[in-house]
Amino acid sequence: EYHWHTYIPKFEYTTDNAAMIGIVGYYKFLSKRFSDLSVTARARLKI
Repeated sequence: EYHWHTYIPKFEYTTDNAAMIGIVGYYKFLSKRFSDLSVTARARLKI
């Protein structure tokens, strides 16, 4: 429905949420994929 891709890392890489968020940000930065400032955070988004 949303055309999302799901990536499930190895268990040893899943214990530090900050590291996971950081690596996603790093790869998005390298590919020049940015969001504008109208994006809002939703901590309880249902998937």
